Parts: sequence; structure tokens; C-alpha cells
Amino acid sequence: MKLLSFSEILQIILSVNKRKKKTAGWVKQEAIVNSIFQFLEIPGKEDEDFYVSTSDCSKYFNGRKNIPQKIRNYLAQQESPQIIEKFAQQLLQYTETSNVTVAKKLHETATEQTPVATCENLQFLEQEKRLNSFYSQEKYAHYIAATILFSLIHVPNAPNCQQEESSLLDSLHFNQDLEEAIQQGRYYQSYERDIIIHPDRKKKEYKVLVKRLFTSHYPNPVHPHKDRFLLSSFYSTPTLRSNNHFISLKINQIDYSDRVQVMDEDLDIEKHRFPYKRSLLVENLPASDLYQIDLQTKYFANFPIRFGSFRLHSPAKRFKVTVRIRTNEKRKLCLTLKNFGSFNKQIANIDRIEPNATMAYFENIDWTFPSSGYAYIVKPWNEFWQDFLPQSQQKSAED
Repeated sequence: MKLLSFSEILQIILSVNKRKKKTAGWVKQEAIVNSIFQFLEIPGKEDEDFYVSTSDCSKYFNGRKNIPQKIRNYLAQQESPQIIEKFAQQLLQYTETSNVTVAKKLHETATEQTPVATCENLQFLEQEKRLNSFYSQEKYAHYIAATILFSLIHVPNAPNCQQEESSLLDSLHFNQDLEEAIQQGRYYQSYERDIIIHPDRKKKEYKVLVKRLFTSHYPNPVHPHKDRFLLSSFYSTPTLRSNNHFISLKINQIDYSDRVQVMDEDLDIEKHRFPYKRSLLVENLPASDLYQIDLQTKYFANFPIRFGSFRLHSPAKRFKVTVRIRTNEKRKLCLTLKNFGSFNKQIANIDRIEPNATMAYFENIDWTFPSSGYAYIVKPWNEFWQDFLPQSQQKSAED
């Protein structure tokens, strides 16, 4: 017997009712999903009934959204025989669908094949026995109720997200927005950021090269569009924006550098703390299951102190940051790197963060949350400050 997903069950219910030319009841996605959750008495927010939006109903139907963990936990904590019986009684009173035809179609689909490596699963064996018993006794409403309940608790509805979700869902506490982002693929499978700092003593400035290498289900999970890459940055002054320069962009190892549109926009300074926006855009990208992005930019900053920081805007399964000073005189400079935010503390992460080093890195190897990131500072050792001050400041210091 095959374990049916919630998506497969929903599609069977809808197709049966359409074939029977039903005009009311379970003839729309939204009605089917919300009726099922109401029959199961899924709790909503305070003083509100539980309700699934039209867009989420569509995702459940198309297998693009898993059941939220809090719903799975709630159902798993209930007594299965009682909840199946109560659900079945609701179905028997709901005359807008054909329990007999739906149950027979579910049974026909479930018995088409036996998946490999499930016969030793105790939960599966118990479910198979339960369904066969209901079917042989012609308890079709009970058959439907048991099939739906088992799928909601035990069967992934979006298999492509299952592996990446599992460790987070099983081990961490997180809010619903984060859960949905991961279930919908709006996360980084890996995100590496390499910052290379080149001090130029003649020009009295730092040239900072930033290399980003990340893999995701979208070209940029912050903007979940399959057909375009969009990355926006915001600055406090026009000068800071103009100091940042695009170098190159590769997507799935194809060079798109010549197709990148660099677009500047000035926002309302009274409404935005960083009103000077710069966006990188590439349109009409070919569809892909995964996108590997290799983006390089650079900017210039004045001596003697350089401070830099970054925050993730989407969760990352793996997050690695390296900062290094590259110069023959790097002994005159010191680097401090700090990471901050929320990550899976049950996993031993990797780091080499030493005070006053010229290279430092850290790697969170199992989930880092949005708004987490890093900050670094580069400055001269006390005895070398004069070497890195602008000429005018050197004279005033000597005076």
C-alpha cells in the first residue's frame, strides 16, 4: 500500500466531486482544505476560527507546502481512534460529497504499488491494517478520515523540502514565518561570504573585495522569483553608494556579467534610514531546481579604521564567513570578527576567531536564522597609526 500525501488526497476528492458534477460543497480547493481542518478542530488564533488562505490552499493541492509543524504536533497529541471517529461522523453528516466513491478511489490509488522500505515501518503497518479493516467493513467515512489524519501527521506534502527541513523542524523552536520560508524553499542551502581587504598606504584607503557564493531554490530567496536575479543594497549617503562597484555575476556557472542592470534609486529620506538604493538585476533566467550564485563586488573605504557588517535576510542551512587582510604589511594591522544572531546550538560549529589576527572565519553548519550575521573591524596596531593616517592628520598630530 502506498502512503498518500495530503496533496494526492485533495486532488482525488476534487476530481471525484467534479466527475459527479457537484455544484456545492467540496468543489473548490479552499472549501475542501478549510472543511477538513474545521472537522479536525484545528485551533486558530485567539477568538478566531482556523482559516487557510486561498494561496496556501493552492500550495497544499500542488504539493508545494508542508503541513505546519504546530498542526502536526497538535494532531499527533490527540487520541487517534477518537479523532477518526469524530471526523468520520462529520463526514457522514456532510452530504455534499460522496464518501463511497472518494474512499474507493483513495483505496484504488493507495494499492497501486507498495513503496520500497516501508513494510518494516510499524506506523505504516498499523495504518495499513486500520485502513483494510475500515474498507472491508464498508466504513468509508472512517477510511477517508484515517487516510487524511495519517497524511497530515506522517507524510511529507512537499518532498523536495523534506530533507532540508528535518533537522530544523525536529530540533529548533522557530516562528511560523520561518517555517513557511523553509517549506517554500526560500532559504539558502549554503551561503559563503569571503571578504578580502587590500590596504593601499599610498592612497590611504582600503579596497574591499566581497565574494558571495550561495545555493538556493531561487536566484535570490529574499526575492522568490525563478525568472530573475535581484539584489538590492541600501546606503546612508550617495557617496557610499557610488563607492560600491559591481564586478561579476555567474549563475549556475554561466557568466551573466554583461546582462546585469545596475539601477540606483533615491528613497524618501524621512521614511528610510538608508535612502540611497542600488539594485542588481538580471531578467529572463532559465528555470532550474537549484541556482548557484557567484557574485563579486568591491568598494573603497578610508583609512585608518574599517568597520563592516552583514545580516542574513533569509535562513541558511549552512553559513560561512571569511575575512582576511591581504598586504605585505599586514603585521601592522589587526582584525576582529564577531558573529551574532540565532543558529542551531545543538550542532558544533566551526570557527577560527582570534583577537588581533589578520584572517578569521566561522561556519555554522546547521541552520542560521534571518537577522543573524557578522561584524568586523580592521585598524592599525598602536605603534603604526601614523603610517595609516591621511597626510593632513599626520601633520596635525605632529604639531
